[in-house]
Amino acid sequence: MRVARRYERKTGQRQQSERELTVRAEFHEPPDLDKLCELLIRLGLQQSGSCRSEAATRPKRPRAGASASS
Repeated sequence: MRVARRYERKTGQRQQSERELTVRAEFHEPPDLDKLCELLIRLGLQQSGSCRSEAATRPKRPRAGASASS
């Protein structure tokens, strides 16, 4: 039986949300498609994550519902 240990941070790395991505142009013949794809995926995920967090903090509008008539 394993006993769960308390989480202890072992590196001084920043959390993903605190990181900023930068782009530096290095021209290669042919371009490294794997790195380009990874960059586009990371940028897309970062942008969608920020959109989700904004949507979570935005107050929701009440939905228009069918009113009961008597």
